[in-house]
Amino acid sequence: MIKVNLRYKIYLSLVFLLTLLNSCNNKNSKEQRPLAVVYDNFLYKSDITDIFPRGMTKGDSVKILNAYVDQWIRHNLMLRLSQENLTDIQKNVNKQLEDYRSSLLIFKYEQEYILQRLDTAVSKEEIQSFYSNNISNFTLNETLVKALYIKLRKDTPYVNKIKELYMSNRDDDIKSLDNLAYQVADKYDYFSDKWLPFSTLQRQFPYPIEGSEDYLRSKRSIEMEDGNYSYLVNIRSVMFKGQTSPLEYEVTNIKSIIINKRKQKLINDLENSVYNDALNHKKFQSF
Repeated sequence: MIKVNLRYKIYLSLVFLLTLLNSCNNKNSKEQRPLAVVYDNFLYKSDITDIFPRGMTKGDSVKILNAYVDQWIRHNLMLRLSQENLTDIQKNVNKQLEDYRSSLLIFKYEQEYILQRLDTAVSKEEIQSFYSNNISNFTLNETLVKALYIKLRKDTPYVNKIKELYMSNRDDDIKSLDNLAYQVADKYDYFSDKWLPFSTLQRQFPYPIEGSEDYLRSKRSIEMEDGNYSYLVNIRSVMFKGQTSPLEYEVTNIKSIIINKRKQKLINDLENSVYNDALNHKKFQSF
């Protein structure tokens, strides 16, 4: 959704610019003590009352205020330098400001238009169809696993029993493992129905596995220890980098793509409708 993203960036830039311009030009309150001054530009507390989120502590508010004042000073110093070194022609930014303003107005209207009309429900059939029609675009750039992960203290009474059970795929053994691990393990995650990047799982280990992809091609269990803990991993399933990414791993991404396409279609249809209506009613001419 390139157009909306661009306008969003323009929107943020304009809001920041207008805030700073307002603070630079607000000199009508000499009774107030300024927070900062750069040459003949003053920054007052009344200029920045809207920068503090609700519920902030006094300490956090002071940090935000100091950061804002510092940024304001830096901005005005650079502004002064620019004003002194640019020609009058170069300093004429009226057209650019008008472009920002017009883009901001269009962006705000389009966002309101989308908010009122966008259907965000995405069916399983739509997801499956998109996945099937674009299968070549879903290639893994990292290895995924479904796994069981246990971290427990080495002096845990049931550590040997857990080591006997964690590699089993039998339902009875898995239930027994659940009961034991939930009671005594420091951490117990069973990703049997969820793909996750192996790199994410590795962050739970006390040290990394060198050549992890080669390791996973030949082994399905990992046992590690550090000073106080044992780490047990049973890899249930693996999909390697370069293979086609499984549908269930891409569902959230596909939903986002479908909804973004709907947004773009709404905007395109709106622009075409406005254009055609103006054309039929002779509201514009091109020469």
